[in-house]
Amino acid sequence: MPILKVDIRAKEYLTSKGEGLLVMSDLNFEIKRGEFMCIVGPSGCGKTTLLNIMAGLDNHYYGSVLYTGERTRKVNSDRILIFQDLGLFPWLTVRQNVEFGLRVRGMSKSGRGKISRKYLEMVKLGKFSDYFIHELSGGMRQRVALARALAVESDILLMDEPFSFLDAQTRDTLYEELQRIWAITRKTIIFVSHNVREAVCLGDRVLVFSASPNSKIKAVFKIDLPRPRLIESEGLMSEVRPIMEALKPEIGRSHG
Repeated sequence: MPILKVDIRAKEYLTSKGEGLLVMSDLNFEIKRGEFMCIVGPSGCGKTTLLNIMAGLDNHYYGSVLYTGERTRKVNSDRILIFQDLGLFPWLTVRQNVEFGLRVRGMSKSGRGKISRKYLEMVKLGKFSDYFIHELSGGMRQRVALARALAVESDILLMDEPFSFLDAQTRDTLYEELQRIWAITRKTIIFVSHNVREAVCLGDRVLVFSASPNSKIKAVFKIDLPRPRLIESEGLMSEVRPIMEALKPEIGRSHG
């Protein structure tokens, strides 16, 4: 049984004139437990909207999302969304940010501490647990957000272009780190990206969306490259080219 089965028949938004604008339709795909799936497509094609639906944050659509075979339309700790802006609390320390979800659940202080230490060590921030967010670099803040998501021990991580605002050197390091952490935890990861090389570097499969309005899944590519993968590897280009070809007319159309 897939961990997640998505069947979105239609998703609409209301325009300022009160008219329905069809954002996406006929999206049907399954995600296996432990899979790393990346989603790419033109700006505005509905990638973030899809993550919100899978996370239970958006229930205004026709269709269904099945989690382990059961229909779900509610926010649940089994599916954690990491936003572009990370959503970290600047008035809390790194450790307190990581423990936030556990504290809301009512876990004991000792229990929270044990889990936060585990995941802060995993993301290589064990020595920074008492720092505040403004004292960290962009890459370190991203690691805090990842540790916080891992701490609640959800089945699925939904990541919305989490590296888009980082410099190239930091991104390259985090590509390696995320693959390492995924190999350890075997979490199911759904990762939205605007960067095809990034998607190929990270993903087991890459879903390509068509342009809006009425976006659909245009193609699905399986990535068979050995891991860990380096973003500058020449072998990546053989997988990148067909995905870029699939996107080219859509990119042109989205800017036309």
